[in-house]
Amino acid sequence: MNIVYFRDMDALYIELKPHEAETAWEPAPGITINYAANGEPVGIQIDQASERVNLDYLNVGNFPGQVDVLTKQQPTH
Repeated sequence: MNIVYFRDMDALYIELKPHEAETAWEPAPGITINYAANGEPVGIQIDQASERVNLDYLNVGNFPGQVDVLTKQQPTH
């Protein structure tokens, strides 16, 4: 699973599985769930993320696998 914030688009993407999305469903404006060809959800995109979620921190609790921090960029003002 990967979580990536695209600053230039203000979008947060949660990749559940590394599969190509074949279809998408928007259950609410700005929230998109992507599905693989077999119908399994593979990702969730949140547009206008800075207005919808707290991007100040990310807590990962009781995660059974390895947790890696790839990069952390300082905000540009």
